[in-house]
Amino acid sequence: MTDGQPSLHSLPVLQKWMQSVITHVNGVAEGVHSPEAQEHIAVDASQIESIVTRSQRRTSAQRLEVYAHAYYARLVECLKSIYPLFAKTVGDELFDQFAITYLQQYPSRSYTLNRLGDRFPDFLEETSPTRGTDQLGFEDFLVGLAVAERSIDAIFDGRGIEQAEVFSPSQLEGISPESFAEAKFQMVPCLRLHSFPFPISNFITAIKQDTQAAIPEATPSWLALTRRDYIVRRVPLSRWEYHLLVRLTEGLSVSQSIEGAVIEVAPSEDISELLAAAFRKFTTEQFFLAMDGPAERRSG
Repeated sequence: MTDGQPSLHSLPVLQKWMQSVITHVNGVAEGVHSPEAQEHIAVDASQIESIVTRSQRRTSAQRLEVYAHAYYARLVECLKSIYPLFAKTVGDELFDQFAITYLQQYPSRSYTLNRLGDRFPDFLEETSPTRGTDQLGFEDFLVGLAVAERSIDAIFDGRGIEQAEVFSPSQLEGISPESFAEAKFQMVPCLRLHSFPFPISNFITAIKQDTQAAIPEATPSWLALTRRDYIVRRVPLSRWEYHLLVRLTEGLSVSQSIEGAVIEVAPSEDISELLAAAFRKFTTEQFFLAMDGPAERRSG
């Protein structure tokens, strides 16, 4: 390597060294000195030309930086495909800043880019200036929007109910009150429940129609996400419906779920009417795969 001529290394070693260098979060120079790169080829920044030759216009380091920039540009585009509404809301320039900082803190570790954006909502929450305070600001709205988009992406790529039989509204008919109170429900695998301090679902609808949609005022909202016919559906929930569903998803019986929801909400309306309306909605929206427990029917 002292004569400046490229040294001989096997192709797999060169590939692993180059991958370590161009994917390093702090750039090519630090990538060359990283333990991962040094494990494959022990050179320093001044010796890069012994591995990668320079061209007429670029040094060896600059040639590697072209690949590094392309690599991170691809990652940013991948993140933007997972969070398109977030990107539309903040604009391309600010999104790129968010994305690069995120990738520096949470570099890609998976063999697939499908997992690249998993920690993005966590990153936004961790770096929010209002974290740990009672204040709600624009950053908190962005966290909620990112959580919703990440959930939508996961549901779209995950298991659905397209080939499954689900619990229908008609199956609720004739079940005795005692059996129903003891029953537990199996949820469809694509169901996700969210509680937000902002009306996130309403904003998603608005920004899909108008890229200049205004950021809404802080107002609590509750949302169920599911998938039918390979389309992710957003189902707004009341606070009562949300807390009832949360407990059902935890495997509690209907009576236990009602008790927990009443503690959270203390509804002023008639509980039996609220319950009947909620389960009509849940079964119509196909939230349940099956009902477990006693299912004896009323005679007559």
